[in-house]
Amino acid sequence: MKKLVKIVLAIVIIIAIPKLIQQVFFGKPSFQKELAKAASEINAGLPRKVDATTTLTSVTTGKGVWRVNYEMDKGSPIDRTKDDTYKAFALRQICGSDMKLYLEQKVTIEYHYTYEDASGKQELLIAIPPGSCG
Repeated sequence: MKKLVKIVLAIVIIIAIPKLIQQVFFGKPSFQKELAKAASEINAGLPRKVDATTTLTSVTTGKGVWRVNYEMDKGSPIDRTKDDTYKAFALRQICGSDMKLYLEQKVTIEYHYTYEDASGKQELLIAIPPGSCG
């Protein structure tokens, strides 16, 4: 029994010490650095059509913000009278997925749409701040 405990303890030490050294000397990558890496990986495959009228053009990250940029095809304007509906939909999507982890890390998630209507180029920004999922 003592031999088994010593073996288990040795295995734990062998596994834990390198991780502890890495934490002490190198630190855990910041969540912001992880976001930047994820954005870079996503951007490598862009632009990409996500539906019949919407193109995902880029993902950017900055201090406390994860922004997803979309461009709507010409002739596909956004109905601005439905801004609250769009925000409610985005909130449900985020809070019902792993994206809520971003909010828990104090990161605001933004969806930025550019489109053209009779007035010219327009923008819609939907921002979901930390704490929005309740």
